Amino acid sequence: MTPRQWFALVLRYLGASSIISAVGHLGTAYDIFKGLYATGVYTTLGSVNHAVLDAGVGLLLLYFADRIAAYFVPARLRPDAGEETREATRSDS
Repeated sequence: MTPRQWFALVLRYLGASSIISAVGHLGTAYDIFKGLYATGVYTTLGSVNHAVLDAGVGLLLLYFADRIAAYFVPARLRPDAGEETREATRSDS
């Protein structure tokens, strides 16, 4: 695998883990709504907000992983392509 493919794979993993985290936030929102948390610090809408943001980031990472990787990781030239260019330059001289 090329470095670009590895980077895209890591982005997809982060996207999937973000979506899993969103499911956890939805579970927390449900628990708060049902009164299973006794503290007044957490709110239902706060957990839903985190769930929506995590799911959005996760879906974007999954969908745009290849484009993000192409932007941040430059493509490698094939070794034979570079040699052909050098040979063409030498023959032109």
